[in-house]
Amino acid sequence: MSDLDDETAKESPIIDRIYSIFRDSTRRTILKLLSNIKLTADELTKELKISRPAVEKHLKQMLEIGLIERKADTYPTLKYIYTIPTPGIDLLSNVNDAIHTFITSLREEYGRRLENEEQMYVLGMSSKDRYDAIKKSYGSILEKLQK
Repeated sequence: MSDLDDETAKESPIIDRIYSIFRDSTRRTILKLLSNIKLTADELTKELKISRPAVEKHLKQMLEIGLIERKADTYPTLKYIYTIPTPGIDLLSNVNDAIHTFITSLREEYGRRLENEEQMYVLGMSSKDRYDAIKKSYGSILEKLQK
C-alpha cells in the first residue's frame, strides 16, 4: 500500500463520522445556526424544538471530532457556549461551495445532454422513445436540483 492509501485508511473513521454528521438534518441545522451565532444548549433546544438530551447527543457527536467547540461562560451563571472553530467554518464553506459547484455542473451537463439528444431526434438519428426516456430521466433530476 502507498503512503496515500495508508493515510486514507487511517482517516476513514473520521471521514465516516463527518459524513454521518452531515447526513442528519438536525445536526446540519445546528451547524447552520452556530455558523451565525454562539448559542447555549438551551437556546438550541428552543430553536430546534427538540428535547435537551437530544440536542446534547448531537452536540456531543460534533464535539468529539472537533467540528464544534464548547466554552464556559461564568457570568452571571455557569453556562456553556457552543461555537464552530475556524477549521469547521472552512469545512462547511468548502462543502457548501462543492455542493453548489456540483449542482451547477450537473444542471449544465444534463442540459447539454438533453439538448444534444433533442438535436439527434430532430435530425432522425434518435428515436422518440429514447428522447422521451432521456428527457424524463434528466428532467426528473433537474427538477429536484431546482428545489
